Amino acid sequence: MTKTLEPVTVEIIQNRLTQIGREAGIALIRSAASLIVVGAKDLGFNIADHLGRTIIYSVWMPRHGTTLSYMIQSCIERFKNRSIDPGDMFMVNNPYDGALHALDIAIIAPVHVNGELIAWTGCATHHVDIRAMRPGTAPDASDWYQEGLIFRPIKIVEKGMLRDDVFNLLMDNVRVPLYQGLDLKGQIAANNVAREKIAQVAGRYGTDTLKACYEEIINFSEIKTRERIKILPEGDYEVTEFLDYDKPYFLKCTLKVRGDRLTFDFSGTEKQATSFINSALACTVGNVHNIVTCLLIPDVPANEGCFRPIEVVVPPGTVLNCNPPAPCGGASTTGGWKAQILALKALSKALHLSPQAWRANASWGSGFVMPRMSGFNQYNKPYVLGFVESSMQGGGARANKDGFDVANIAGSTNTSIPNVEDTEQRYPFLFLHRGFVVDSCGPGKYRGGLSGKMVVKLHDVKQAECVLGYVGKDFPPDGFDGGKSGTTSVFKVKRSTNINELLKQTVPDFEDVSGDEITLPQKNSPFAVNPGDVLFLRCPGGGGAGNPTERDRKSIELDLREGYISREYAEKEYGKA
Repeated sequence: MTKTLEPVTVEIIQNRLTQIGREAGIALIRSAASLIVVGAKDLGFNIADHLGRTIIYSVWMPRHGTTLSYMIQSCIERFKNRSIDPGDMFMVNNPYDGALHALDIAIIAPVHVNGELIAWTGCATHHVDIRAMRPGTAPDASDWYQEGLIFRPIKIVEKGMLRDDVFNLLMDNVRVPLYQGLDLKGQIAANNVAREKIAQVAGRYGTDTLKACYEEIINFSEIKTRERIKILPEGDYEVTEFLDYDKPYFLKCTLKVRGDRLTFDFSGTEKQATSFINSALACTVGNVHNIVTCLLIPDVPANEGCFRPIEVVVPPGTVLNCNPPAPCGGASTTGGWKAQILALKALSKALHLSPQAWRANASWGSGFVMPRMSGFNQYNKPYVLGFVESSMQGGGARANKDGFDVANIAGSTNTSIPNVEDTEQRYPFLFLHRGFVVDSCGPGKYRGGLSGKMVVKLHDVKQAECVLGYVGKDFPPDGFDGGKSGTTSVFKVKRSTNINELLKQTVPDFEDVSGDEITLPQKNSPFAVNPGDVLFLRCPGGGGAGNPTERDRKSIELDLREGYISREYAEKEYGKA
């Protein structure tokens, strides 16, 4: 610490920057239009220093923190020999420049004070369409040219003025420009909010003090991360996983713990696929970092310093580090999610042998089942809807506690599921049921989290198109330390049902409806949905931890009383009911 820089000053500035990141995210949520932003809060907001080093790691969805770091650096590199002026903003969604996948569009902004570059901000959120060959994501894409418009860093705001040519290029090519235009302008507004407030901090404390604080903030987090790593026993911790789509893809990770350094080595992972399940490098690294921040160092301020002692090795040309033009439109919720689970399993193995064994987790649900619906809604307007209910994953049991119920994926903090009423008001679908899946939790001394299910039908329109590609049907989330697996994901359709007659008397569940039932495979061709069809979606439940025979009777009785498990399940898995 320098003589002129007081620790309290560093703490005040760091806390203020963290709050600015939150305020900017709230500005986006309040000015955007899509349910994916407003309802699900699928966004990230970073603040970086003048060199592009992350100072405030996404205070919203954490894995965007790393991908935004990549995209900020991509902007700096692409425009290093060109002008970066006050008021500029850049748009980027290229997975090979850092995006989780092409649907995650980022707006990156330099922050200037009196002409001096003092910081960068970055805001990313999921857009519902990017003009792929299918509405939303294209599960059947065979190369990235079929996955929609790709933007390397390009100025969308120049010296404070929106570039209509760039903005209109995007709006003229997406299927729902009204919502997406408002979302994009909301991202610009979020960056403006942050820029103004960062400039106020610089005005109050001075740019020299602000830059000196950057160094202290990064260095402190690096020191605390290295201290935490040292509690892990040195060694190699090997784990494997399968990603099921058109076939099972073998994935492998070896966590190497050496002193105060970690290496996540994905050597041995299968070669890249010809389908959308691939993950580009930034997506894989972002998901690994997400697990580290949430599982190992949740009490350490996340920034570039946390990742200095962490190396992620992913051989190029593999499922988790694909080379262009390999498709990777599903990376965010397929390959990327599996990278998370591999990192969680490996780190939990090491934690289990450490003084902080209580941090270890069983596998969380990682089977994404999102039907992407499109057509004309009840107001005769075009729509694209990806059901966020696909994120109703069960959390893995912890070493000393049950897993979280309907928890999204591991480390996806601050996200939520939109209200049923909001979805029904905007889109031509009627929810028949949304809730817990009984018996979906992995048994253990501590059970896994329950997953969620959704049952819907088309409403007030004659037809919709469904594009479906999902994972998790063949391989359930693993248990830990003697715990058992949670349930798998599944998607079913009942055709030509009696649903319209039943609705005159009651609101039935999927099992109550008569019709021709089809369980769909993971890879599908687009198909039509008619008013008499009923759709059923089930997400995976979390794995259990510890021997199920050691589960406390009171916990079993509570689960039975709450309807989380059946008596048959209790007798089979615990030997008591």
